[in-house]
Amino acid sequence: MSTFSEANQVRLMLKMKLVQYFWYSSSTVIAADDGFCVVVGVKQLDNAVRKLVAPVIDGVSVRTELE
Repeated sequence: MSTFSEANQVRLMLKMKLVQYFWYSSSTVIAADDGFCVVVGVKQLDNAVRKLVAPVIDGVSVRTELE
């Protein structure tokens, strides 16, 4: 279970890492069943994107969604 603060720190870290890629659109923190998770919006979703965005970072769940 992650707190909003932990999820927001992961979101900011991901934003700083991913903003240089053209396929990155946005990132948000949403409430989930077990606390909070980060949703990363992308313009394309392929294996290269999946390699860069891990499904769990520092105990916070990270989802990748196509926008």
